Amino acid sequence: MSWMIGLGLVAGLVFPPFVVLLGVPESLAYKPSFYAACLGAGLAVGAVNYLVACRLVRPRVKTLSEGMRNFRMALQEEEGQTSMLGRGSERYHVPVDSADELGKAADAFNRLIDALVRARRTEDAVRDFSQTLASQLDLAPLCREALSVMLARSGAVGGALFVLQEGELQCAAAYGLSHAEDLARRSDLRKALTDLKARQVDSPVDVLLTGGPQVTPRELLLLPVESKGEPLGILVLASLTPFTPEIFRLLDFFRQSLKLALQNALSHERLGRIAAMDALTGCYNRRMGMERLGEEFSRARRGGEPLGLVMFDIDHFKPVNDTWGHLAGDRILVQTARTVQRVLREGDVLVRYGGEEFLILLPGTALPEVEEVAERVRLAVARMDITEEGPERITVSIGAGTTASLDEESPDALLQRVDEALYRAKAEGRNRVVLAGMEPVS
Repeated sequence: MSWMIGLGLVAGLVFPPFVVLLGVPESLAYKPSFYAACLGAGLAVGAVNYLVACRLVRPRVKTLSEGMRNFRMALQEEEGQTSMLGRGSERYHVPVDSADELGKAADAFNRLIDALVRARRTEDAVRDFSQTLASQLDLAPLCREALSVMLARSGAVGGALFVLQEGELQCAAAYGLSHAEDLARRSDLRKALTDLKARQVDSPVDVLLTGGPQVTPRELLLLPVESKGEPLGILVLASLTPFTPEIFRLLDFFRQSLKLALQNALSHERLGRIAAMDALTGCYNRRMGMERLGEEFSRARRGGEPLGLVMFDIDHFKPVNDTWGHLAGDRILVQTARTVQRVLREGDVLVRYGGEEFLILLPGTALPEVEEVAERVRLAVARMDITEEGPERITVSIGAGTTASLDEESPDALLQRVDEALYRAKAEGRNRVVLAGMEPVS
């Protein structure tokens, strides 16, 4: 800032010629004493400006410069995995001690710091959220994890995540909402899912939180999740305070990550269903059926409840293939599986065990009910109309049993006893039910 003194000297030198132009006599303007006075005045002004700059301007500019340098170093260390921005942006602020241009510059710098720190935190939050979801391919835990993170980040007290599966809106995860599954029937939610536009609903009186019978949220946020214009699901968040624009923007970033994760999870689930299903009949294949049998057997043992098992085989099926061909045989297999599925209860599991043999898993079913289901299956198949080329009627032989009546120690042992009952049914004349360890029933 020494240039200020030089500027004062230059002003003192040019002042006498300047006043001559204004009409001051040269004899007066160019007098040595007047020149000396002008130079002294210019030097004094320059010195005063220099002192003012050193005492007032330089410290404030230095503070601003140091603040910029410190924040730049924090950004560099953050990139080196040493988090400093997480301590808050206030520690990088510079004092705003006036309303002049330097004060305005300091205030603008502080606002810039706040914006950069918020942007970095948002970036970190979205990255962590994406990494968390990327580690999950199973739909249920993925939705629970996503909802948990969004509740924590948004400050919401309750929420639910609905996913479209087979054309139906299913509640995949919920927290803090009473009867969350009922939200799927809301008209505004359906409309948001149709036009794929987010909605903020003020004081929804028909939505209750689990904190008490009369606790209602201040605001309900409906965020549809879509991919290429097609809905995947919708996120519902309930808050006791209005959602701020900043939270709304953060959730919008999260929604993009959730979209990719849901796509992957739904694709994984579809592939899993394909791998688990018998391509011809649409019921579980043998591999998945054996897995389910093991799971249900273990669950029955832990809960002390019975597990019923039914095995049936289409009678005289080989002559059907030999006489009318394998296409006719396939049609009969499909018709049989559909007929049996219609007479089963919710929760019962139909498995194509192999060829013309099928299994039915009956969780929580005691022997009398197992016998009733088996007889219902036998009668339904016997009454089936073969509408296309093939035999007029077909029948099935059935073996059945439960863990409670047989006290078997493994699913394989239970399966073997029921298989033996099936062969007894065939040996006794077919088209009948035989309970494992008991006499056949016509």
